[in-house]
Amino acid sequence: MSSGMNEPRLGRPLSAETDRAVRAATLALLGEVGYAGLRVQDVATRAGVGKAALYRRWPSKAALAMHHLIGDLAPRTYRDTGSLRGDLRELAADFVNRMASPRVHAVLPEIFADLLHEQSLQTVFEEVCIAPEQDLIQRTAERAVERGELTTAPDVRWAHAQFSGPVFLWLYLLGGHGDAALIDRVADSVHATWINEGKRT
Repeated sequence: MSSGMNEPRLGRPLSAETDRAVRAATLALLGEVGYAGLRVQDVATRAGVGKAALYRRWPSKAALAMHHLIGDLAPRTYRDTGSLRGDLRELAADFVNRMASPRVHAVLPEIFADLLHEQSLQTVFEEVCIAPEQDLIQRTAERAVERGELTTAPDVRWAHAQFSGPVFLWLYLLGGHGDAALIDRVADSVHATWINEGKRT
């Protein structure tokens, strides 16, 4: 996956009022017609904006859907619980709750199919999903180092995969549930890995 550092970011933001209208229209249409039936023109019409304005901001319907469905699903804030295990559980809960959301679960596989073939969508994915998640993981690790719970921060990209990979596989391919048991399993697995990696350094 490209880092997106040398690629164009999302286009010029719309006004707050217009962006709220576009978000509402996108989510409503996804609920009514699904991802396959979503059309940028229909979003523009319902939101009361020109289609060209949407394309200047989002290069495709996949980018439009991803930004509002996944990127805006929940705010990303750092939660300091006072312990590494507690922080990791908060992170795990964030991953599980977002991926298990019914509206995300209904369309994420289709969006990912487009993601494999659309370079511009990879840039959007980097901006609204990957970068915020990795930043949160990095700050969590740095806080643990400051507390003395870790001797060094783990590799952020690999740590990110430790959260997203098992959760996606469990929810989308193995038919598991996004419950407290999954959150604890993921948190315990990452915690054990990070502690063991610190012992080897």
